[in-house]
Amino acid sequence: MENNKKTASETPAFGRRFIEKPVKSAIPIWAATVVWIVAALILPFYKLPVLILTALISASAAVITAKMLPKETVRVEVPFTSGNADVDATVAEINRVTDAIDACRIKISDIKPETADTILGIEETAGRIRADIAEHPEDLRKIRRFINYYLPTTVNLCEKYVFITGQDNSSEKVTAAASSIESALSQLKVSYDHLYDSLFENDFLDVSADLTVLEAMMERDNLK
Repeated sequence: MENNKKTASETPAFGRRFIEKPVKSAIPIWAATVVWIVAALILPFYKLPVLILTALISASAAVITAKMLPKETVRVEVPFTSGNADVDATVAEINRVTDAIDACRIKISDIKPETADTILGIEETAGRIRADIAEHPEDLRKIRRFINYYLPTTVNLCEKYVFITGQDNSSEKVTAAASSIESALSQLKVSYDHLYDSLFENDFLDVSADLTVLEAMMERDNLK
């Protein structure tokens, strides 16, 4: 499945920001160096005009080579800062763990695409939780167990699953262990989804209260 091939930076970011940075190649430097080496072997370096000419040719070789090379960039994440040390540390930890989970997903994407989809769902929900915490620091207390237990447990299971499925062994014991982890990951995905929903519980209550007041006002003003 195509989604299984996505890297961490290609999956929905949910609050993570990335920028493209140009990558400098060493080839122009090597081209300039080669000019100096060749010149030193065949030209009288003790003459000043030869040195000047070599320097000009070397610089030209570096510029021309740089222009001929295709432009390469690398995607770099912009560090998240909110001014709240606890929130920043939590966001950074979620980023670290989801990247580790994603690395496991990519490794098993070809041989276990269904499990890779489950892991991708876990990543996406974790990303939504991260985005909520970044926007609503007051929700931080609600995810302590998620940070301290569920995230590291998820990484541990994913890494064990990668190890087990990578074994050239189809014994009942190995198959049973893989099946147990697949089941646990499916349950974890549900737990992640429930946690994310719970973060909006107060918002849902506020909306319900607002609608109740609105209906009462409209009825009182004969606007219904």
